[in-house]
Amino acid sequence: MRNKLRPYLTAFRVRALLETQYRGAALGGLITQAFFGLVYAYLYTAFFNGSDPAAQKATVTYVWLQQMFFRALFMSDGEMNNQIMTGSLAYVLCRPVDQHLYWISRNLAAQFVGVAMRAAPMLLLQLVVPQEVRMALPASPLAFAQFALSLLLGVFCVSQIHAIGLAFTMKTLDHRGLSSMLSLLLMTFSGNVVPLTLFPEGLQRLIRYQPFAQVLDAPIRMYQSGQPMDEWLLNLAVQLCWIAALWALGRWLWARQLRHVTIQGG
Repeated sequence: MRNKLRPYLTAFRVRALLETQYRGAALGGLITQAFFGLVYAYLYTAFFNGSDPAAQKATVTYVWLQQMFFRALFMSDGEMNNQIMTGSLAYVLCRPVDQHLYWISRNLAAQFVGVAMRAAPMLLLQLVVPQEVRMALPASPLAFAQFALSLLLGVFCVSQIHAIGLAFTMKTLDHRGLSSMLSLLLMTFSGNVVPLTLFPEGLQRLIRYQPFAQVLDAPIRMYQSGQPMDEWLLNLAVQLCWIAALWALGRWLWARQLRHVTIQGG
């Protein structure tokens, strides 16, 4: 079993090490996320204007968690896109591995390392920002454990969406249109643009269970209020069902596309 997983663990490790080399990009992303975190926090503080301190604190916390884990939403794999568009994909397909699992392993490494390199410094930033725009602590140790597990499943969920996008890129030979559309949907319906908790209650019942919400919105809800066992299990079941469904769709698309792959340039 270990030997079978070795190529994918190696792909994960190599991509993780590669991600740590992009310190300038990580610093730029950290500054950007910190800036937008402060802007949104002050914006929602002015919006509530002290009328509902509990909702204000919850929204500010939601915003900071959005920015800390923004990298989990990032789905672009520049190397894969370049290989598809230049034709060097032909060399990649010679590897005796499960291509679908191989590229998911690479993408997971990029997400985990990217999150770690941004989230840790932003946690330290909370020690120096003013109290009114500082995020709250988890509701309880149980709430933090629920949050961590849900965030992990959310990252797996978005990696499946990314794999599906790569399958379509192999078909269209250009990632820009689909990537832009998926990024728009993910940013909007994950709660990154406007917290989903601010949507009308009736609409929340629909949007909180769609796949994009599983990346950030579902974990943040658990962070802010530890959920009873039945509701927590329901949320986990939703995340696992989406992972399974997207995994199955992704494998089918990859298998279909690899049988009819077009190599750019001849």
